[in-house]
Amino acid sequence: MKIKRFHSLSFKLTLWYILILFVIITLAGFLLYQGYKERMINDLDKLLLEIADKTHETWWRKRGVTWLEAMQSIEERYSSYPLFIQLIELQRENRTQIKEIINPPNTPKDYFLLNPPLYARADKTDINNLIYLNIENQQLSPYPVRTLLFPVRGPRILQVGISTVEIQEALNALILVMVGAGLLLLVLASAGGSIIIRKALHPVTEVITTAKKITADDLSLRIESKERADEIGALVETFNEMIARLERSVKKIKQFSGDVSHELRTPLTIIRGEIEVLLRKERKKEDYIQTLQSVLEEAARMEKIINDLLLLSRLEAMDPAQFKQKVDLVTIASRAIAQRKELATRKALRIITAFSDNGLIKGHPELLERLVLNLLDNAIRYTPKGGKITLGVKEQNKKIEFYIADNGLGIEAKHIPFIFDRFYVADPSRSKETGGVGLGLAIVKWIVDLHGAEIKVESKVDQGTQFTIYFPLD
Repeated sequence: MKIKRFHSLSFKLTLWYILILFVIITLAGFLLYQGYKERMINDLDKLLLEIADKTHETWWRKRGVTWLEAMQSIEERYSSYPLFIQLIELQRENRTQIKEIINPPNTPKDYFLLNPPLYARADKTDINNLIYLNIENQQLSPYPVRTLLFPVRGPRILQVGISTVEIQEALNALILVMVGAGLLLLVLASAGGSIIIRKALHPVTEVITTAKKITADDLSLRIESKERADEIGALVETFNEMIARLERSVKKIKQFSGDVSHELRTPLTIIRGEIEVLLRKERKKEDYIQTLQSVLEEAARMEKIINDLLLLSRLEAMDPAQFKQKVDLVTIASRAIAQRKELATRKALRIITAFSDNGLIKGHPELLERLVLNLLDNAIRYTPKGGKITLGVKEQNKKIEFYIADNGLGIEAKHIPFIFDRFYVADPSRSKETGGVGLGLAIVKWIVDLHGAEIKVESKVDQGTQFTIYFPLD
């Protein structure tokens, strides 16, 4: 499947990266703008207080100087600023009424005048809670006029204002610089981020490319991790491990299919051949009976293979957490011996038991009985007439040990690592004679693993074999 550019993970990550970066730049610009604006307003407020204080000082210290002269003197001193200044004198009896307004010619009192109650409130303030406000009037200035109401004796209010035109122009210039720098930073960072994201996701592209090449016929391909210690490296390692497991599983399936086909083809071929020979001409009654018995034996062999395969499939689907029932291995082993007692008697085999008092474990009674029966069947099958088989249960090293030993044919050392594989027969020439199909020990191993146990095999040719299983003691 070809991934469209706008649907690709790299495009989506780049888009998210740009969006988050845009939000961060915007937030940072807003905070910078607000901080710069507040700083300039604070500086302007300090300047207004300085002008008001200088005006009052000029009027107070120089005898005979009127308020108008003092204000004109201040206008000349701070002529570089768009300054507005006037004096509001309130009536002593009713301070919400204005008695007189004194202002220089540069300050139009009609546009700079506020509500009388506001002047009355300003008259009650001190140096720590002075009133600062913005006056918006196009006749005064196209931008707000920052104004201070400074109380002096009288009752009088010295009203000083400076247009914020310079502040607004500086802020507008700052906005242009931030927008330009922000856009440039966004473009550069987005380009760099896109390159980094594509480079970071390159191994993912390799995973996709390699995955497309992998088929059931060729699972040997692997992705080079280049010893990455990040999440991508973990992804590549996990993918390689998954392919390795898949490769092993496919190999087992192919081997399993081949083994099943071979094992089922053999009895079917025998059945077909014997029936064809029987039908070529008329036979005696004894010949028909002998052929049918042979067919019945081969059918039983096929049935056993199929039943064992079904059991293995069921075991593979089981969860070890289900095995919580208290089970007595002594009871199970005794029951298995009773079921195979007649078979052992036919071969004149002695079955010896060495059971301790404690054989309690947690497990599945039916599966454990099948485990003991499979091991016991193997021992009976490969032990010559007159031999002996020993079954034991004991507690040792905080584990319950179950063992079964015989003095039969034994197993060559080269075969021991493979005896738990499906359809593995150490001596194929004897499988027909003994009736083994190579599934019994595979079932035993599955049951052992499901119970969280361990199995150990000790064997010497012509001396015998011992299987020991160590069950955890809960």
